[in-house]
Amino acid sequence: MNKFFVYLFTFWIGAQANALALNCDLSKFKLGQNVSNFEKEKKMFMFGNVMENINVLSIPIEFPCNKTEADGTFIKLFFINNKVVRIVFENTIKKNKPLFRIANNIYKAGFKENQKIIDANQPEQYALKKNEAYFLYANIKGINENKGNFFELFEIVDKKYEDAASKEAIAIEEK
Repeated sequence: MNKFFVYLFTFWIGAQANALALNCDLSKFKLGQNVSNFEKEKKMFMFGNVMENINVLSIPIEFPCNKTEADGTFIKLFFINNKVVRIVFENTIKKNKPLFRIANNIYKAGFKENQKIIDANQPEQYALKKNEAYFLYANIKGINENKGNFFELFEIVDKKYEDAASKEAIAIEEK
C-alpha cells in the first residue's frame, strides 16, 4: 500500500511540474504564421527590421503564458515576406531546462537527452530535421570564471529559409 502512495505522490509531483511548463498557449507561435496575427504584440513589444526584408519581434514568454517555469524566457519571431520563418526561445533565468520540455511537449521535437554529456557537465546540443523544419536545442553552461552562468536556446527554422539571412547579408555587402 505504501508503494502505491509513493507512486501516486511521484506522479502528482511530475504532473505539477509539467503543468507549470505547459501553462501556455503557444499555438500561434509556429512557422508560416502571418505577421498580421501579431498586431497586439507589435504594439507592445519591439518589432523592427534587422536586415532588408527580415523583421523580428521579441516577446517575453509571460505575455502568452500565465505563471510558468519558463518565466524570463524571450521568444523571437523572424519574418520574411510577412511570414514567420524562424522562432527562437532564449532562457538565461531558469536552470531546470524549461525550453527542453517546451521543445518536446509542445512542439513535439523528439529530442533525447545524452546523459553522458549531462554527467560530464558539457554543453548539450541537439538538432533534428522534421518535415520542412529544423529543430535545434542548446544548453550551454559557463566554466571557470563563468561557472554558474548558462544559456538555454530552442530554435525552429523553416528549411526553405535557412540561409536567407546569409544571402541577404551578401546582397547588402555587394551593394
